[in-house]
Amino acid sequence: MHHGPSLPSVLKSKPATHDTTTTHDQLMAGLARVTSPQETPIYICAFQDCNRLFPSRDRVMLHRKRDHNSEEDRDIITWNE
Repeated sequence: MHHGPSLPSVLKSKPATHDTTTTHDQLMAGLARVTSPQETPIYICAFQDCNRLFPSRDRVMLHRKRDHNSEEDRDIITWNE
């Protein structure tokens, strides 16, 4: 099984800064691209400033019940609905 780099579920915020290392050629090579809600569903648990990301509303709700002991379905940030 391949174990690549991983990130924690919750990232600490910090001020945005200018990218001073990416070259024009790297940008043109397509390291990033525009996506859509259909291609990349994102649901964020904003309950008590949790800010964990999930691929579906169902997964957020499972997380809420397990980690927050709540079935509250508000405070979910998404671009899919």
